[in-house]
Amino acid sequence: MSGCVLILVWIGCVLVGAAAGYAVGYLVWKLGFELIGSAIALVGAGAGGILVFFGFLNWQENRNP
Repeated sequence: MSGCVLILVWIGCVLVGAAAGYAVGYLVWKLGFELIGSAIALVGAGAGGILVFFGFLNWQENRNP
């Protein structure tokens, strides 16, 4: 995979992971836990992006024989 494609995949994965982390944090925040919901949204956004990217790399590695 070339460097440009890898950068675009990284950006896409961070966006998807950030959306998922934000959604979970927002749900917790709406349930009345404002402080912990905000923390989950922030950490979930960063960690989600990294996990989705590593998952994509693992899938890409297993797909090519």
